[in-house]
Amino acid sequence: MHALKENILEKFTYGFYIATTRAPSDELDTRDKDYVAAGTVSWVMQSSFEPPMVTVAIQKDSDLNETIGKAYRFAINVLGKEDREMIDAFAKESTIKDQKINGFPFLNGMKTDSPILEDCLGYIECEVSDIIKTDGDHVLFIGKVVNHKLREPEAMPLHEWETSKHYGGIV
Repeated sequence: MHALKENILEKFTYGFYIATTRAPSDELDTRDKDYVAAGTVSWVMQSSFEPPMVTVAIQKDSDLNETIGKAYRFAINVLGKEDREMIDAFAKESTIKDQKINGFPFLNGMKTDSPILEDCLGYIECEVSDIIKTDGDHVLFIGKVVNHKLREPEAMPLHEWETSKHYGGIV
């Protein structure tokens, strides 16, 4: 297919999130030590009320895909309007130093041990209940919510259309 001048998929409403996970080295094929993976994602949705579940689309060739697939757990860190600088900071390989990922402090999740960013609007910890491998370039991870916290109830989430960043569409 060719690029379209007018792309209806770019009109879908997306937010920005940081997906994180941690896997022990004995579970990983490409790492020789415990590994934390983190990355900017925008395709996240609630997919069940009872039990509470979310679905996230992760690029097939990413560290996140391998690590979530082995750890069977992940966290979604919800970005607020004040967190724009995190989008680019997590669009590259993660660097861990002094209990910070790419310069942002984190805690270990209480239920999943996935990194929880201290400065975001809130987070959701999930245990993977299903993985859908599509013909496309992303894998869908469906996670059962095992812990969550909304840190700033009055804060508004960061929407893609409020930034100069776009992810999605027909190519």
